[in-house]
Amino acid sequence: MVFDVAVDNFSLTVSKKSYVTIIPIENLCLSNMYPPQPLPILNLHQLRLDTHLEFIQRILQCPPCIFATTGQSGTGKLTTLLAIVHEFTKSGSPVKLFTEDLNFPYVLPENWSIQVVVPTEVAWTEAIENSIQDSSTPLVIDILNLRNYQEVFLAAQQKRWIFTCIDTPYIGIDVIYNFRDSMVGTNYQEILQHFSCIWSQTLLPLLCTNCAQLVQVGVEAMKLLDPNAHRTEELWKEVGCEMCEQRGTKGRGAVYEILQIDDETRPILQNYLENNIITPLPNTKHQTIQDCARKLLREGIFGIETYKRVITQNPMLRVQHLLEHEKYRSAQMQDMFSRFVTRQVVDRIMHSTDFAEIVAGERRKVTCVFCDVRNFTSYAETASPDDIFALLNSYFQDIIEIVFQYEGTIDKFIGDSIMLVFGAPTEQLDQEIRAVSCAIAIQHKVAEINEKRANSDIINLGIGINTGEVIAGCLGSERRMDYTVLGDVVNVAARLESRASARQILISEETFAAVKDKISCRSVGELSLKGKSERLSAFEVIYGHL
Repeated sequence: MVFDVAVDNFSLTVSKKSYVTIIPIENLCLSNMYPPQPLPILNLHQLRLDTHLEFIQRILQCPPCIFATTGQSGTGKLTTLLAIVHEFTKSGSPVKLFTEDLNFPYVLPENWSIQVVVPTEVAWTEAIENSIQDSSTPLVIDILNLRNYQEVFLAAQQKRWIFTCIDTPYIGIDVIYNFRDSMVGTNYQEILQHFSCIWSQTLLPLLCTNCAQLVQVGVEAMKLLDPNAHRTEELWKEVGCEMCEQRGTKGRGAVYEILQIDDETRPILQNYLENNIITPLPNTKHQTIQDCARKLLREGIFGIETYKRVITQNPMLRVQHLLEHEKYRSAQMQDMFSRFVTRQVVDRIMHSTDFAEIVAGERRKVTCVFCDVRNFTSYAETASPDDIFALLNSYFQDIIEIVFQYEGTIDKFIGDSIMLVFGAPTEQLDQEIRAVSCAIAIQHKVAEINEKRANSDIINLGIGINTGEVIAGCLGSERRMDYTVLGDVVNVAARLESRASARQILISEETFAAVKDKISCRSVGELSLKGKSERLSAFEVIYGHL
């Protein structure tokens, strides 16, 4: 049984169709169809959604698909959905709304029509099939359920906008689990093809403005609320008064998560659903409940304790909250490593199964390289600081490009010296060849620069290289952390560099053993190095000087 109800100043008419059981108009009295005070459709401003208008418009400019608002019963998801549809069709376009609710509680605009559908699969099939002819008319399905989802998905394939609600405690892409469990033989890729947006929402207690107290929140406490916080902030705290019955809150307000599904995000979401691999989505395509709640927290809409209780401790949101902190730490690591190695090496590190060992510290065979400017002290005594920095930066910029070309790691800058590492944080079986070849390329580049600066101050480098086992990992704290290597291998490389003259490359016996068949070297005998009780054999790399 299906009947059409045209809403016009609350008058009702029933049109006869072959599959409709005709109901006498006297049996469809207004008091049965609508509550005593029908609800108006709120606009985006009234729902505090106008800040999301650009996001909404960007989604609705994409090819038509299903736009779903989701949440548990009573979270206001239908109110949100109708506000979005009203904004989308405010030019006066007709809208067709389907519902199983005889007491549908909203007053609809004049250009909208409503059809009440008996809650059976057959009725839904008839209703939606008969609406497919006009593909330009958006469809609103007040609730997507097991009785109608197949027909709704078929209608979505006709390239028309379908707006619907999904009753679920899941948030964001996890809403898809609702369908996957019931749609036997359907994979995640097929389901994702039907959706353009999943809009999730939940309700939080609003701050009581009568007793709210403004408090200073320190940096460490702020990081628990927002991992990107870097300063003390003033936020509102719930105190409690007679007006709010000592709760510190009065009424409830919605927070939202908006997930756009398109050709860019769909493969990422599918990988998450199928393989549990989480890849951050662009901010332009994903706004989390945490993002929304923090914005309202800073605006004084919600209080600190409410945020902590609902966002950081709520079982459904806690995982997202912890994941957000992990993403922040991951971004810190990526940022840290990208200062020392190429982006390709960073990606390799972050996807390594040994990432924990890389960060925490591990034994590794490495080749350590020290490059130091010769006779720079005398130049620095007469030059201005600006000139010194400008000169060094002009050289270091070209040197860094060479290091990245050979996939070396820049461990640190020490005044006018650079410490490089090959073989960490990722293994390099040809690390000695890379290190020595990089050193030769650096010497050639410096000579080339000097030739162009014939009448100006020039720089010459001495280079020392050593190979052996070290401890490699991150040293520091959450505020400041660097990746580095520690061990006697590092000390010997530094001592060899101190013994190298301008334009000379000295390598240890361990490094020489690995490169002697490919790179020309000559012995310089045994050298007495500072801090070493025994003399060590050293070799000079022979390369053509410019």
